[in-house]
Amino acid sequence: MRFISMIIMLALLAGCGHKNGFEKGSDAYNLAKKLSEKITVLDPDKDAAVAEADGFKVYASQVIEQIRNQFGKQAETLAQQPESNITRIVKEFAEREALKRILLQEAADKGIRLDATEVDSIYNSVAARMGGEEKFLERLKENKLDVKTFKSNIREGETINTLLKQIANEQVKPDSAALDSAKQVDRTASVRHILLKTQGMDEAQKAKVHKKMEGILKRARRGEDFAKLANKYTEDPGNNNKDGSKNGGLYKDFGRGRMVKPFEDAAFNVPVGQISDIIETTYGYHILKVVERKKDTRPDKVIMDEILRKQRNQAIENYLDSLKTAHHVKVLLDS
Repeated sequence: MRFISMIIMLALLAGCGHKNGFEKGSDAYNLAKKLSEKITVLDPDKDAAVAEADGFKVYASQVIEQIRNQFGKQAETLAQQPESNITRIVKEFAEREALKRILLQEAADKGIRLDATEVDSIYNSVAARMGGEEKFLERLKENKLDVKTFKSNIREGETINTLLKQIANEQVKPDSAALDSAKQVDRTASVRHILLKTQGMDEAQKAKVHKKMEGILKRARRGEDFAKLANKYTEDPGNNNKDGSKNGGLYKDFGRGRMVKPFEDAAFNVPVGQISDIIETTYGYHILKVVERKKDTRPDKVIMDEILRKQRNQAIENYLDSLKTAHHVKVLLDS
């Protein structure tokens, strides 16, 4: 069972329990050399620490190896990325390597360990999904990985997943009150919407657009047909149907988390039938009219499963944060 994307990432990373260093002329060395032109701490001839925690450090060689294992042959293109992107990626992988080592120790302390049979079973399952072992070995080779490394990834990743599943299940239990509360919350909203774009404009230009939207809002609140106003004024490309017709600015039955937050907040809080104030997002200025909202009518089990999944995700995130704090995890890169 997988809970959050970060755990999937952890499961894919190869394990290095100690400082291995760079082999001069290797793919990892050459990649680090290229990246060090922008991020000097990655210089493979120095193999400096890029993160630390209580009792250990994470070195550039370990992080570069993680990056290569994750991105495969695409890792070579990282040197073409802006410095800010490279720094962000290195920080993420450095922290993950530190966390992985802490999590593996936590798992060991709890007696969690995969045996060879379980590892082989997972390996065979993955190979089968890839079209058989022969094709899978070709894929590994293309990405400059080998079976030993991949099985090590499986062992460590599944060990971590088992630990995190255990932590989540200990902290999260089915709660009828949470179910009742979820069923009272609006799950979807339908709105009609007008957008006037402001991307790339200076403040003076934006002020003119805002003034125009004020006029449209007044007309809508005086009772003019909102759909007709949307068809006339909106600059939202989503208002254009494939057949050339327009849809009156309608966004129907969208769930929470689908829209930018200011838009979502209005859609789920403005009374049904009412028109919002002017909303600003990165796209521009919006007004919307709430058409309807619907409660969650799915079966109780489906709703409860979703509640538990979200709560388990949050429990894991909290657990990881607590480990980083308790073990004083620190990334040694300039911001």
